[in-house]
Amino acid sequence: MNEPVLSATKKTRKRTFLGLLLLAVLLLLIGSGVYLVFFTRDPYIAFSRGVVTVLVTAVLVLTALFLCGLLAIVITIMHERTFRGLGWLMEKTILLFYPVVLQVGRFLQITQDKIQRSFIEVNNQLVRSRPLKVSSRELLLLLPHCLQDSGCPYNITRNIDNCRRCGGCQVSEIVSMSGSRGVKAEMVTGGTMARQAIEEHAPQAVVALACERDLSSGVLDSFPLPVMGVVNDRPQGPCLNTRVDLGALEEAFDHFLNKQRPA
Repeated sequence: MNEPVLSATKKTRKRTFLGLLLLAVLLLLIGSGVYLVFFTRDPYIAFSRGVVTVLVTAVLVLTALFLCGLLAIVITIMHERTFRGLGWLMEKTILLFYPVVLQVGRFLQITQDKIQRSFIEVNNQLVRSRPLKVSSRELLLLLPHCLQDSGCPYNITRNIDNCRRCGGCQVSEIVSMSGSRGVKAEMVTGGTMARQAIEEHAPQAVVALACERDLSSGVLDSFPLPVMGVVNDRPQGPCLNTRVDLGALEEAFDHFLNKQRPA
């Protein structure tokens, strides 16, 4: 059976990830409560009222913090602005619960791609809410090697200037778009090379093009560095002659460079 082709033009609602995140936090509360009930009823375990009180208090405090983190994410998205002091809480809530969200989604038979796409939408909205303006020298564009035509004989990984601009794939258009804005572009083969590029250039912000899995892991690895993700299209399947929405890429550039697009 052929793997279904996904299109980046199909929007996934942010509430998919946010709903699963809420469910994960509630499961923590319920699971901890059930465990404490059985713990206190075990006649073979010596405990005191003080120990139980401490455990219950710790669970309630942690759950309250994570619920506040989720609420902070929702409020930030709704008001399209970042509130001081909430960034750390939102980041920790996402980092700690992201693996749990994937497992809960798997149990509910929600595809991982759909969850990750929703997470990228949430992340992009959080990035847009930050009052951040960078210069073109402080912005880095990361491209996956699968954007290059599979039959191209030229190696442009980590040296995108080797592109001959033949028009056989979208790389030439992307190079022109980034070059006209003075933005450094790097083509990478995976997460390790992407991290190396970020360490080398030390950007203040990143625009990344990739599939859901690579974008999600890259965003999580890069916290708190703001990363705007653009999911690619796979008309021929994963990792082969992929394409990207150039309008979404231009919008990401304009956001970081604080340029207004014509109405």
